[in-house]
Amino acid sequence: MNDTRLPKIAYFLMLLMGVLQWMRAYRQLPDRMASHFDFYGRANGWQPKEAFFLVLAVVIVMTGVMGFLIPVVIAAAPTEFINLPRKDYWLAPERREETLRFLRTRLEWFACGVLFVLLYAASQAINANLPDHVPFGAQGMLYILAGFLLSTVAGTVHLVRHFYSVPQSDGV
Repeated sequence: MNDTRLPKIAYFLMLLMGVLQWMRAYRQLPDRMASHFDFYGRANGWQPKEAFFLVLAVVIVMTGVMGFLIPVVIAAAPTEFINLPRKDYWLAPERREETLRFLRTRLEWFACGVLFVLLYAASQAINANLPDHVPFGAQGMLYILAGFLLSTVAGTVHLVRHFYSVPQSDGV
């Protein structure tokens, strides 16, 4: 399988699983849902369930734009509008396509990470509003956020190291 398709597949499978959960739970949810929770998992903000799902949909669309549309915009942009370390080397005609593929794949994986955090939080909120009332897992949410933060820092370090280094044989 082409490795550049994997983040797209992961993103859309996660999204499909989220939508299936929402469809299953929607009718059971109260008209006014707890939508925000404190550090201990106690509800401290509410909104109509339609608004909850509308906000969720808008934020998810934004993750899709970030991960899948922005790379297309970057690829179409003239080199002078792309801010990249050592761009004369990385965006040279013989390397441009590979560089843009590298950036696209990283942005797609980042979108997957953001989507995972959103789906986890939404799932916890939905479960906390169902009739059997499973408490919001605030500790689990902290672990998810910590993992996301660590992966974001590691990904940023990887990008910086990648683009600031130039192979010795190609020294610029």
